[in-house]
Amino acid sequence: MDDILASIFGRGALRATSWVGGLFQHGGMGGFNGFGFAPDLDLSVEIQITLQEAVLGGKRRVQLSHDSFEIKIPAGVREGEVLRAKGRGRRQGGMVGDVLLKVRVLEDNVYTQKGDDLYKSFDLPLKTALFGGRVQVETLYKEVALKIPPNTKNAQKFRLKELGVKNRKTGGVGDLYLLANVILPHTDTLSAPFKQTLQEQLP
Repeated sequence: MDDILASIFGRGALRATSWVGGLFQHGGMGGFNGFGFAPDLDLSVEIQITLQEAVLGGKRRVQLSHDSFEIKIPAGVREGEVLRAKGRGRRQGGMVGDVLLKVRVLEDNVYTQKGDDLYKSFDLPLKTALFGGRVQVETLYKEVALKIPPNTKNAQKFRLKELGVKNRKTGGVGDLYLLANVILPHTDTLSAPFKQTLQEQLP
């Protein structure tokens, strides 16, 4: 192999190549840059965002020890994805690396994400559950008037199309599923005749 390389590049080039290779083997250097092995100037950090930021996107200021900058969070970003801030890494000579931001989506106390879909519980008065009507429900995108049919059961599921999470690969948007949480009135708030009627009529 040495003879083949020497016939192409000459003995001097072969010695230079072996020397550079020795630097690489003894470590601490990064990829080959044409003249030698360039240092790894990238920085890997974790960024924590809310579920709302992950779904809707937005901007977030990142504060590092050596720099402060604003990064765009794309709508539909997922747990574990890596966002790249070009030119914000370490510097050495005329070279500069990037900052690689690994996304961690914080748990939300209202919404649960499953793939492209979101799930949320909403309170439903017993009267509306029994006889039907409409209730106003907040979503991440807008407030909606949800039609409730008579005899709605506890935990009954309602689907709102395309109010879930954007899939950045397909461009589609998942759905929002609303789960009814039927609120029972306290019996102390009911009149005595009505309680008597309930006791007689309820199975």
